[in-house]
Amino acid sequence: MKNYAVFIASFVVFLFAFQILSGLFLTLTYVPDTSRHFSGSTVSIFGSENFNYTLLSAIISATLSFIISKKLSILKNNN
Repeated sequence: MKNYAVFIASFVVFLFAFQILSGLFLTLTYVPDTSRHFSGSTVSIFGSENFNYTLLSAIISATLSFIISKKLSILKNNN
């Protein structure tokens, strides 16, 4: 149960951190396309050209959390 608690706590912390970092990255690199807005009526599909940073953040967070929980269990078993 303790390994699960460590995994969930570290997962939440890493996911929150990666979400903040990806939001900062996307905000800093955003360049609006103003020519499209003045060229009449067009329909745009949101998310069709963007990489899914949320999924990447969740995968990296889960991996790091798994590594941390395994390291802590190995350290606990050695003592």
